Amino acid sequence: MSRIDRFKKRQNIKKSINTYARSDEALVNEFLTSSVNTTKINKVKKSVKDYYDISVSQKEAQAFLVQFKKEFDTNKFNKLVDDCKKDIINSIVTPFGLGKIVAVYDKIGGNVTTIHNAKQKIYTNESDKYNRDSYVKSSKNIGGKKDSFNTVRDNAKINAMNKNGQIQDVNTGRWHNSSEMDLDHNKPLENFHEEGGFMIDDIKKREFGADSGNHNFTHNSTNRSKGSQNHKEFSNNKNNKEKYKLDNRRTNAAYERGEKTAKKYLPTNTEKIKHYSKKTIETGIDEGLKMGTQQALGLIITEFFTAVFDEIIDIYKNGFSNGFDNDKFFTILKKRLKKISIRVSQKWKDVAVAFKDGFISGFISNLVTTVINMFITTGKRVVRIIREGIYSLFRAVKLLLFPPKNMTSEEAMHEAKKLIATGLIVSLGVIAEEYIDILIKSTAILEPFADILTSVFVGAITGLTITMVVYYIDKKKDEKDFNKHLLSTANKHFEAFNI
Repeated sequence: MSRIDRFKKRQNIKKSINTYARSDEALVNEFLTSSVNTTKINKVKKSVKDYYDISVSQKEAQAFLVQFKKEFDTNKFNKLVDDCKKDIINSIVTPFGLGKIVAVYDKIGGNVTTIHNAKQKIYTNESDKYNRDSYVKSSKNIGGKKDSFNTVRDNAKINAMNKNGQIQDVNTGRWHNSSEMDLDHNKPLENFHEEGGFMIDDIKKREFGADSGNHNFTHNSTNRSKGSQNHKEFSNNKNNKEKYKLDNRRTNAAYERGEKTAKKYLPTNTEKIKHYSKKTIETGIDEGLKMGTQQALGLIITEFFTAVFDEIIDIYKNGFSNGFDNDKFFTILKKRLKKISIRVSQKWKDVAVAFKDGFISGFISNLVTTVINMFITTGKRVVRIIREGIYSLFRAVKLLLFPPKNMTSEEAMHEAKKLIATGLIVSLGVIAEEYIDILIKSTAILEPFADILTSVFVGAITGLTITMVVYYIDKKKDEKDFNKHLLSTANKHFEAFNI
């Protein structure tokens, strides 16, 4: 048979084979019910043993395990040292270095003035603070008159006086000389401002200040004592009630008139939401840019110093010119610096991701801070903790929702745990930073360097703690995976043994 004929025959055999053809049930049943030919198996084992010594002594097994454990521990230790070095540098540079610089711009109560904070006299910006002139004075015409409140007051005095030149006190019902009477705002202007007046424009403020529905005359001594309290608060004080002979029926009526008038000018819930949304977006962009820059720049600096330390360690171990053709100092130095710059430049994608993640988390943290300040006032340090915590939480959620290719959901959950743990440790470091800073500043010699020393010390301790906690989480996972693998292997051997 020629070579061509043999090739055609093989092709015909291949074509006759159909993978999806139905199996012969009789042959399958015969195979399944057939007994194991132990004689043939033992014969195969014996022939293998004659050619290959597959036996392993206990001493050899122990030596292998010792060597394996030694190499495993060495690799683990080297990774631990590398992680520790990087975590410490990153902690010093990012949350406690650059993060401290960003924190200078943090404000008590966050970046958006809320009604809750305004009632505590806490305003984010100077423009939000209460200014009486915004309500009673005007450089613009309102109703054709410039100084609207003074004009209203003068006209009101003329209309309120009796033939004896006296005016009735709204709080007591008694009559006094007009010269002793003040035109009082039933709803105090500052009280109105704190309840949302800071959100409205100056024209609306002046309209409220000049609204006669919010005006009543009271004795000047009562008015000065009352200050920014409303009628109800002032009259409910027992001392005030006795001293000024206040009539609760009259003061309550004045209070109700003031509240009714204020309601016409105070922002509605919809207007409040619009105001908060606008301010939160504006300040959120600023916070996002600051946080994005912090994370991107932190990554660059961390990578730079990590590369520098690696070069120094390499010089210490192998010599200054190891692996270089030219022994000239500046030539070798230039090449080493070039290696560092290449290593840093290769991280540009990571830098872009860090900026993006930082921007988004900064924007979200600003939103969260604003919402919190609607109910309680946050301190500057709390604002910083929220910002750092949100960054870690955002990265963890992002990893769970969009894990990298070839990463299982279980592995993503494991990595997310480490990110959340890192965020918690950094937050604790921010809290401890204040006390460490006070301690260092209490030493006269160290006080000039307190900020730097605090950042380095707290950053180093935080980085070391992060490394240890992450190592512990990884170790627990390794033990769990090893036990799972050991159990799986044992089950397989057990099944094979039974067969």
